[in-house]
Amino acid sequence: MLTDFSALSPARRSLTAAVGKERMMSFFSRSLMMIFAIMVSLALPVAAAPKKAPSSLQDLQRQSEELKKKPADRELREKIIQLALSMKHAPSIPEDAERSFVRGTTFLQKARDTAGYKKAIAEFSASLDEAPWFALAYYNLGVAQEKAGLYSAAIENLNYYLMAAPDAKNTRDVKNKIYALEADVEILQQREKTPSPAPAPVPAPSAQITADKPLDIAGKQMLPIEPAETSLNILKLPAEKKAKLPSFTGAWYFKDVLRGEQLVIEAFEISKDANGDLVVTPPKRAADSYASVTRFEINDRNLKLQLRWKMRTVAGYWKAETFELALSADGKTLSGLHNQKSVGGRDISMDRVLFRQ
Repeated sequence: MLTDFSALSPARRSLTAAVGKERMMSFFSRSLMMIFAIMVSLALPVAAAPKKAPSSLQDLQRQSEELKKKPADRELREKIIQLALSMKHAPSIPEDAERSFVRGTTFLQKARDTAGYKKAIAEFSASLDEAPWFALAYYNLGVAQEKAGLYSAAIENLNYYLMAAPDAKNTRDVKNKIYALEADVEILQQREKTPSPAPAPVPAPSAQITADKPLDIAGKQMLPIEPAETSLNILKLPAEKKAKLPSFTGAWYFKDVLRGEQLVIEAFEISKDANGDLVVTPPKRAADSYASVTRFEINDRNLKLQLRWKMRTVAGYWKAETFELALSADGKTLSGLHNQKSVGGRDISMDRVLFRQ
């Protein structure tokens, strides 16, 4: 219905016009507020959205790539090692780094002269290009450099090893070797300043020098490529515990699928010696590999066993195989956790059921 303004009194027309104007202003005001609210809502997500922080692994990869461009940057290398140690889960070793490490340890073991040691040094350096936090690569690189007579470089990399492996069992031996190398550097520096007489003949190696402490080409005792370990394969128990202990003796096996074929694999064998103590014997799975027992515990029906594998032709290689198993009520099976770790950073856990055969 349309309003006839001409029929209204002047006062009424004035009032009606004012109301209309007020409504129009209110409409424009609400419209402007809605437009402003929409603009703010569109702008806020862009302004407030936080930048996603890179993960520790991404930082590690980025810094490792930077180190490849400037490998002499000690501060960056130490930063990478500390970052790797601070991560909740230790970073895995890339396949290329592991390949170079195994090649380097093979060259190192078979080297007979400086040229051979330098081949090993090149491989360890390539391994550390891909994984600058790889502790064992620093260790074997230091050993190779010592054998090649590069004492200052050996000191540097053995120090990196101690930084990357703060809980290493051979820390004391490595520190002592660093101190000895520092003295060697001083002696060489002094010889460069002072003419020396004709060198004395190199004495024959002492019979007391063992294979795990090899000699360099000058007959000088060196660090071993890897530390020796003591095997703990006998479990001695009090007589009363022996009497109550259920039978764990026998050869224990498990089934696994390799290359699509199901195989029965020996895990270990437990027997008794003349004193009635339990003795665990690692299996023989390959001609080149052998295992030592680094942990052997039995508590009631629970067994904990760790085997550390090495290879005769690949110095520096290791694999730790850990079993945490419970004996079934009928004594026929052992079931529980089976974990495997290796030098390349692999860490695999699975459930196993072992049986006697």
